[in-house]
Formats: sequence, C-alpha cells, structure tokens
Amino acid sequence: MKSIFSLTTMFLAGVGLTTANPVPAPQADTTAPGPYHISGFFASKAHLSSYCRFEFNVSAPSLPDPVTCSAYLDTGFSGATWLAYVYEGAGNCNSGAVTWTFWHPRGAETDRNDAVFNVTVDGEKGTYIVPKEDIIVNLNDVNNPFDNDVFYGGPREFDIVEFPAE
Repeated sequence: MKSIFSLTTMFLAGVGLTTANPVPAPQADTTAPGPYHISGFFASKAHLSSYCRFEFNVSAPSLPDPVTCSAYLDTGFSGATWLAYVYEGAGNCNSGAVTWTFWHPRGAETDRNDAVFNVTVDGEKGTYIVPKEDIIVNLNDVNNPFDNDVFYGGPREFDIVEFPAE
C-alpha cells in the first residue's frame, strides 16, 4: 500500500511539472527607439555657390513607411568649404514625426572635426557621427573660395544605433 501511495504521489508530481506554466523567455528591450535606417544619404555643396543640398530617407520601428527628408541651405561666405549646418526645423521631412540636424564642428582648416547627424523620430533622438574623412573637399581654385566641391563621400546607407540620454 505504501508503494502504491508513493507511485501515485510521484505520478501526480510529474504531471504537475509537465502542465505548469513555462518560464517566459527574456524579451528584447522594447524601450529602445531604434535602430533608424538611413538610405540614399546625400549631402553636397553646389559648385560655385555656398548652397548645400541634403537628401535621405529614414525608416524606424515606429514609422509605418519610410520618411523622405531634405534641405537646401546657404552656408554663407565662411562655409564655402563646409557642408551647411542644418538647425532644428531647417530641414524638411514628409512626416511631422521626424526632424533632423546636421552640424560640422569647425576646427582649423587642416584639422577638420567629425560631423554630427541627428535624427529625431517621435521625440527620440538618434545620433550618427560622420567621420571627417567622409566629408570630401576638392579645392578647384584657391583664389575663389566658392569654387570648391564639398560633399559627403561615405556610405549612402547606414543605421543610427546611438540614442543619447537627454
């Protein structure tokens, strides 16, 4: 009798283990807003002028469709060998959920700094550092500062994965 009771207890304990709710697998962090995928990135200063054109598309988990962004801005006389700064609100996108900025901190002419490209989607800002080597300057005429070709020469597609805490 004792052995039947022991076997029944072990059987019921085993059934309980197989029907218990499994421990859920760890979930991915859904609080992170990105990555933001940038495609078709283009930035260039128009030849013999101080105007710069920027164009790109951005895709993000919170966006139903890719968003197209652009800007056409004057860098002014001092910016003849730099890409234009794009301040908050100066760039255009076909969705109000996306804003962006681009700035190229100035160093000495022979010591350029990396550029900073920020894209904000639904209030979440992502940052991409553009290496200074990816900003190409071709000096065509040293006597005419506007006769320079300045353009972004890096990859046209990249992901923004840095989301600095504000």
